[in-house]
Amino acid sequence: MPEAPAQPDAQAVADKALADCGGNEAAARLLLAHQLLVARRGMVTGHLRLGANAEDR
Repeated sequence: MPEAPAQPDAQAVADKALADCGGNEAAARLLLAHQLLVARRGMVTGHLRLGANAEDR
């Protein structure tokens, strides 16, 4: 079975965001903040769907 690729570290993600935004630090911060909000929204949705106190976990 093939191994899963290693997850990039936070610095690599930040560097990629900065490069993707053409070196514009404010735009990179905005991009990363947007991604964080989307991730949080997804986690909250998962908790609501599964139930915060589900007994069968």
